[in-house]
Amino acid sequence: MSDRRSFLQKIGLLSLASVSGFSSSAWNKQLLVIEQEISKSRGNELTTDEDFWAYVQQCYAIAPGFINFNNGNISPAPKSVAEAMKQNYDFSNQAPSYFMLRILDKGRETLRKNLARLAGTDAEEIALVRNTSEALETVIFGINLQRGDEVVLTKQDYPNMIAAWQQREKREGIKLVWINLDLPSENDDALVKKYTDAFSSKTKVVQITHVINWTGRSCR
Repeated sequence: MSDRRSFLQKIGLLSLASVSGFSSSAWNKQLLVIEQEISKSRGNELTTDEDFWAYVQQCYAIAPGFINFNNGNISPAPKSVAEAMKQNYDFSNQAPSYFMLRILDKGRETLRKNLARLAGTDAEEIALVRNTSEALETVIFGINLQRGDEVVLTKQDYPNMIAAWQQREKREGIKLVWINLDLPSENDDALVKKYTDAFSSKTKVVQITHVINWTGRSCR
């Protein structure tokens, strides 16, 4: 079974691969280097591997004089990803109905299989979406809930996810049970108790944010 570090490393690769388009050569070389570096660092703390992070830094076109602290919804794309997107966009525009639908679209299933290999799962468990918000919204709107069912979430959750649950509340009559986390906090037990105190016999879903985007607090 994978530990959390291994899982997060795979998620990082999936995040890069999922937006890289179907251009293969440059991306495959970069992916191979990343996989090799992560493989060598399995038993060590990857966070202290300065050579690895120097390589990662060079993968991005960073504007001089700026430090980007927002690596979430407006994260910069690696150079190889940006180039692949440009190439595929220009390629599609030459004859969209042919190049986009008959050529590029054929690479979709190959991409899903490659992503499944990285994640250690079946290709049928992989869905290609445009971003994390779209992925979570797909899950939120797909859960089978009935009127009166309760969903526990916090006021510190990501706004798009809150909005998705509020839509279901208005449309379907589910009940949102709100908790307010006392942040900043280093007391994990107190944070967990906030959730469990809100549970009832009608609780069907609990939304737990791994890293709160407002503060960077990790909910381990």
